Amino acid sequence: MRVLIVPELYRPGDATANGTLNDAVVWVGEWLDIDPDLHVYWLLSPPEVANYDPEYVHADRERVTLITAEPFMHGSDHQGAFTESGYSETQLRALREAIYDRLGYVDVVVDQLRRGRADLYKWLLSLDGHRTEHPEPFDVVVNVHDLQLPFKYAETGWRNAFQRETEITDAVLADGMWFKAAVDVEGMAEYGAEFMDESVVEWALDAAVQTGSPIDFSQFEETYADEPEWLHVAGSVWDKKQVGTVMGIARLLHEKFGIRTVMTSMSKIPDEYAETEWIEAHSKASREEFEAALRKGDLCVSASEYETLARTWFEQAASGQVLVARDRPWIYDAIPREYRLAGDLDELPELAVWAVEHWDEAVAESRRMLEHAKEIRDPERSGRRTYDDMARRVEAKVEADDPAVDDNDRIVGQALAELGDSFALDDLNEATAAYTDHGDPILSGKCALSEIVFALRRRGYEDAGNPGTPVFERTE
Repeated sequence: MRVLIVPELYRPGDATANGTLNDAVVWVGEWLDIDPDLHVYWLLSPPEVANYDPEYVHADRERVTLITAEPFMHGSDHQGAFTESGYSETQLRALREAIYDRLGYVDVVVDQLRRGRADLYKWLLSLDGHRTEHPEPFDVVVNVHDLQLPFKYAETGWRNAFQRETEITDAVLADGMWFKAAVDVEGMAEYGAEFMDESVVEWALDAAVQTGSPIDFSQFEETYADEPEWLHVAGSVWDKKQVGTVMGIARLLHEKFGIRTVMTSMSKIPDEYAETEWIEAHSKASREEFEAALRKGDLCVSASEYETLARTWFEQAASGQVLVARDRPWIYDAIPREYRLAGDLDELPELAVWAVEHWDEAVAESRRMLEHAKEIRDPERSGRRTYDDMARRVEAKVEADDPAVDDNDRIVGQALAELGDSFALDDLNEATAAYTDHGDPILSGKCALSEIVFALRRRGYEDAGNPGTPVFERTE
């Protein structure tokens, strides 16, 4: 099986700060462990543009191909508004050169971009040479992240009802959907029914997969302090994060208990915080600085208006930081509903004080919450769910293909007699020339690449998952 995965980088200049990419990296690692013959194609911005090491996305492995190209509207003054808006010509050409020019192909596309899916679909069908009487060679699965629901983007003027309705429509009409968070499933059901037939939306949601947002908790050291000394404030200084409220809590804890604050952010930390004597500030923090703060911190506070199964606070909790959380719908995708340290925005200062004054109880409650989160966000569970969905799709397509449509299946069968049990697709293509009416390789005539792949799979051959031109081997 060959998979193309396209994550949105909503922070286009710092790839590793994108939860979207972090989820996908975990999936790819799990898929490679599950299936020794899987090959993954990434479509990402170049490392020098998005600031990541290819090794981070497993591109140092033989069965992973990193395809890089500058995305749509890259370099524009309004680049941030278009990180999910579709495909540039440069990206489409890069896909052709890295995959189809080498007789490669894809079985499943995991597409996280809200726009451009129709163009991508058309391009890949054209490169395959797909013919209408045959099954479509691949499925496009929409990886739904941060559905544009009204309560999420109330202050973003260019995310209006039109954006939400077209996103929902395109997702519902795709071949499948993966959802990171239950809040988006519920939102799609509610808002989709406003302008689409409710039965259509329900049908699509019934077949959807809830992936969770996997976190490898084993990489964090869950060590709790005997008593709290540091509050760790992490992440972007965005309005939705309610940083003013969080820093008010920081000041309260310092005045009342002498607790200091360490701040880490991918962006610049405002001077009013960075220049405060009891705050240790790390603007544009590196991963190393963030990890050091994870070890130092004892408490963390989530006051955000909304998130889609947030990552940072759970990394903090996994590092032994007691989590005080704002009572918002999104948190219960990973936190037990009766969590003792969750409350309304105006209750957070009181909860933080209670946590310090009842430290042992607070630690026990945070431990309990974390055990729940570990189950919900288990990488193996998420990887298996997503892999099984893809494998089912590939199997269904092979079963649906009718070899009696024309002579192409017969020609492939005849050519196989010359090639043995292992061969590359280009060698098979050349071998078919001896059996076609026109005397040229089969792909020079009316035959799609996917027709050959289906013919091989029906005969017990499997793709070895190698880079470049696929090699098929007999397994039966």
